[in-house]
Amino acid sequence: MNNEICIKTNCFNLKYTLECGQCFRWNEVDNNTYIGVIKDRVLKVRQDKCNIYVTSNNMENLEKIVKYYFDLEKDYEKIEKEIENIDEHINNALKNSSGIRILNQDFFETLISYIISANNNIPRISKSVNEISRKYGSKIIFEGEEYYLFPTPKQLQDVSIEDYRKCGVGFRDSYIYSTVNEILAGKLDINKINEMPTDALRQILLKLKGVGPKVADCILLFSCQRGEVFPIDVWVERVMSVLYFKESRRKNEKERYIKICR
Repeated sequence: MNNEICIKTNCFNLKYTLECGQCFRWNEVDNNTYIGVIKDRVLKVRQDKCNIYVTSNNMENLEKIVKYYFDLEKDYEKIEKEIENIDEHINNALKNSSGIRILNQDFFETLISYIISANNNIPRISKSVNEISRKYGSKIIFEGEEYYLFPTPKQLQDVSIEDYRKCGVGFRDSYIYSTVNEILAGKLDINKINEMPTDALRQILLKLKGVGPKVADCILLFSCQRGEVFPIDVWVERVMSVLYFKESRRKNEKERYIKICR
C-alpha cells in the first residue's frame, strides 16, 4: 500500500486494545485491520504478528503519533511479567488479555465521550460521538470516504442543549453543554492539564456536570497518562467482590485497598 509505514511492536494486541471499551471511534474493516479517527487525522492500522502497518490522510510525523497514541514506547512485556505472579486471578486475566495497551487519547474528546458513556453502551456512545463529529467537526476524505474529526470547544460554541440531544446523547445533553461552556469560559484550561497534579485535576473534573469518580478516572487514565488511577465501574466492583472480598465491603473501602496496593 502506498505510503504505508511499518512499526515493529511487542506485547501488543491491536484487536484487544481497540475493542476493550476505552475508545469509541474505531471500526474493524478487515481481519485485524481498523480505521479510526484520532485528534487530527484518520488512521488505518493492521497488525501482522509483531508488526503494525499504518497509513493515513496525513503522513506527517505519523510514526511518532502512532507510537504515542498506542503507547508503544512503554515496556508492557516487563509490566506483565511483574504482575503475572501477584495471584492466580491476575495470571488468568493476563492469559486472556495480554497485549492490551492504554491509549493516549485527546483530552477534550475523551472528556465528552465519557460524559456520554454514563449509563450507556458502546454502540450508542460511538453513534453519538460520531454524530457530534459529523455535524460540527472538520471533514476529512480518506480512501474515498468521508470522516470527521471530533470538534474543538470553539467549534461547539454555538451548539445548544437541543442540538446535542438531536445527536442521541439523551439526558447528557445539558452536561455536555455545561462542560463545553466551562472550557470556553476558561474555568478549565485544557492546554494546561499536563501541568496539574493528578488529585487537583481529578477534583476539577469532578466539578463538571456529568463527571463522577469513575468517569473522572477514565478520563485521567485514557487521555492524561495518569497510570496511578484505577477506574471502578459496576463490573470491576463485582469482580473484586467475587474474587477478593467474599464478605460485603463498601466501594470506598475497596478504593482505599487499591491505593494501598499500588
